[in-house]
Amino acid sequence: MGKLLAANCFSMTRSKRFWLALFMMAATGVYMAADISKMKKVADFQGELDSGLFQSAILLFILLPALGALFINTDYHDGTIRNKLTVGHTRLAVYLSNLLMNCAAGVLYLAAYEIVYLLVGFPLLGGLSRPQEFLIKLGMLLLVLLSLTAIFTLLATLITNRSVLLYCALLGMGLVLAAQIVNARLAAPEMVDDYGGVSYTTNEDGTVTTQYLDKNGDPIQPEDIPRVPNPSYVKEPMRGFLRTVNNIQPGGQLVEILEDGHREPDGATAQTPYWQLAAYALAMSLAFTGGGIVLFRRKDLK
Repeated sequence: MGKLLAANCFSMTRSKRFWLALFMMAATGVYMAADISKMKKVADFQGELDSGLFQSAILLFILLPALGALFINTDYHDGTIRNKLTVGHTRLAVYLSNLLMNCAAGVLYLAAYEIVYLLVGFPLLGGLSRPQEFLIKLGMLLLVLLSLTAIFTLLATLITNRSVLLYCALLGMGLVLAAQIVNARLAAPEMVDDYGGVSYTTNEDGTVTTQYLDKNGDPIQPEDIPRVPNPSYVKEPMRGFLRTVNNIQPGGQLVEILEDGHREPDGATAQTPYWQLAAYALAMSLAFTGGGIVLFRRKDLK
């Protein structure tokens, strides 16, 4: 295993794509710190160092699967995986070494952003106001990245076509978008106001008067507007199912971390316990790693 990891590390560090991605993450850290500092000059915007700590995670959800899949796919097309097996390495060791290499790349990408962001951000934005929360979220994000890595490593190992890097990049982006869509659907209120429209009247002094209209177009007072069931409201048991799916999949976990929870139909913000998200992330990592090992052992390497 040690020799495989050393070979993977040598191959990864000689890749221009690896260094390009590392540069992109570091450059994103500089841009984010400078952008928050610039926005602080805008009225009513309270910019602080904490607000940009994990904003690179969505970019990482696209870069890491694409480059990790490309790394494994290149091994297939160069015949490296067959050579590793020919000299006596087991399929288990080959699979785990690729998984660990992709995990290490993810940690390096995240570290590049965080270190550069903090170095540039400290002089511009001041220190961290919630350092303990930063460490907890950082630990959670590493577990989420482990889960994501387990998923795309399985796909990249089983699909030898060059298009796998596109599939994996779309997977990372799709998981995040799907989580946001589900959160928006679950935030829809159970009851909504039922009125025909709104009219705006400009007064002589320049002020604007807003008037609600009923279904017949007649004026109606806001307190008299009837409330009706919202057709977009998601009921049980589908509601609980979608929330569980979001908590299990890496994109949903990422959104939960970045947005400090999710919005409920009543407008309140609820947060899934981090211990629960951590358990789901570890379970997903083990399940996909175990499945990948079993399927790779049966794969015909032509």
